[in-house]
Amino acid sequence: MAGSIKVDDDGLNTLAGQCDTAATTLAGAPRPATGGSLHQATTAAVEHGYVLIQAASGALAGRATSTGTKLRTAATAYASTDEASGQQIRTIEV
Repeated sequence: MAGSIKVDDDGLNTLAGQCDTAATTLAGAPRPATGGSLHQATTAAVEHGYVLIQAASGALAGRATSTGTKLRTAATAYASTDEASGQQIRTIEV
């Protein structure tokens, strides 16, 4: 017989909520205003840096959202499987 694992579906849902919070924080981070003229090399470099940071933040927010969704799906699946297995055990006649 294969080994067993204990899954805490409440813990998975809690972690999913933390992923949601992280995604919201990353996606909603305000961008500072770029000072100076974009014709200046340093200002253009800073502006480009902000664009890269926003792109990375967006990618990380998407990943956090995806992870949260997967965690919720897993928690639901584990709880359903556990309930179904318990029901099967209760209906076995010995």
